[in-house]
Amino acid sequence: MRIAILGIRGIPASYGGFETNAEITAKSLVELGHEVVVYCRGRRGGRSRTWEGVKLTYLPSIESRNLSTISHTTLSALHALFRRFDVIHMYNVGNSHLIPLLRLFGKRVIISVDGVEWRRKKFGVFGSMWMHISERFALWFSNGIVVDSLKVGEYYKNQYDSETVYIPYGSSLLDNGDHADMLKKFGLEPKRYLLFVGRFIPEKGVDKLLKAYGDVRSDMPLVVVGDNPYNRNYVEYLKRMAPPGAIFPGAIYGMGVSELYRNSYLFISPSELEGTSPALLEAMGAGTCVVVNGIPEQLETIGDAGIHYKTNDLNDLTRKVQELIDNPSLRDFYAKKTTERAKRYYRWVDVISRYEAFLKEVAGLQQVPIRRKVGIELMESPKDHATTSNPL
Repeated sequence: MRIAILGIRGIPASYGGFETNAEITAKSLVELGHEVVVYCRGRRGGRSRTWEGVKLTYLPSIESRNLSTISHTTLSALHALFRRFDVIHMYNVGNSHLIPLLRLFGKRVIISVDGVEWRRKKFGVFGSMWMHISERFALWFSNGIVVDSLKVGEYYKNQYDSETVYIPYGSSLLDNGDHADMLKKFGLEPKRYLLFVGRFIPEKGVDKLLKAYGDVRSDMPLVVVGDNPYNRNYVEYLKRMAPPGAIFPGAIYGMGVSELYRNSYLFISPSELEGTSPALLEAMGAGTCVVVNGIPEQLETIGDAGIHYKTNDLNDLTRKVQELIDNPSLRDFYAKKTTERAKRYYRWVDVISRYEAFLKEVAGLQQVPIRRKVGIELMESPKDHATTSNPL
């Protein structure tokens, strides 16, 4: 197959979950013998035309908070109109208004959606309305909608009576390597710090985490990995409000962030809006104990292999973190369970197999259709989230 990926900033990943997912799937599909073209933002300017066998096409964008994605994806779609692709994989439901144009030119298009976008705090009234409309464009014109969470699939079923294809993110199942460069750089000790990894946007709940951490009785630092190049004021606000012990190393990718996952005592995800969080899955694959805000999507991810606190309840978050710090054996018990769950439900080899099968179906190269009903998939689905235990 010849596959195009557009709607992201580009690869290698340097921003968020969509980029990480695109990076891994593109590389893996190339290894399976497919040709993959990823549209990247910016001018080539001496940058390589390929990465790990993936072909890279660079196009400019209007670099602003509101126009960067839509301007680049529009140029990418126009470029793709006149290229031969068996299937186009678009990311971000806000780009779905471009799908009718692509379909008019005979292109086959699937789109990956990231949670229920219109609920995000960054959108005002107009932005929220546009995301509602975008959902309908995706439903009416795409060849298939990919959701990374069963809960998001249920939303599309209940709201529109529409089926989606469930393909979660994968987990890298990180081993206990000997690398310690990041720990040395920031003066950290193995299993002696708390960790957050994610974008600095309001719905990630970083400000709530900082407030709760301020009430934790421990000398363990809180390492807050992430950034937001489109809202420097919010980044500075988080740094100003941070209590003593909080460390802001910026955005870190690759081996550096893997090292931080492996050696953390706890990984905390205070997010108020998610699909399946790639950062949470990476922490689980690294075998660390996880504490999450009790929203349905995160309960789905951790099952009985992690600790959740009452939704948006900072006092409960502080209490759960404190009890895990005071009881290392309980922390170790849950750290082991996260690895087992990641191996069972979130192996990248299964994720890639699922993507390849769905892309082949859309391209007309697979005779037996994939079953699209929510929760009935070729890979095992983490359906036991309703019985999530929480003993603390």
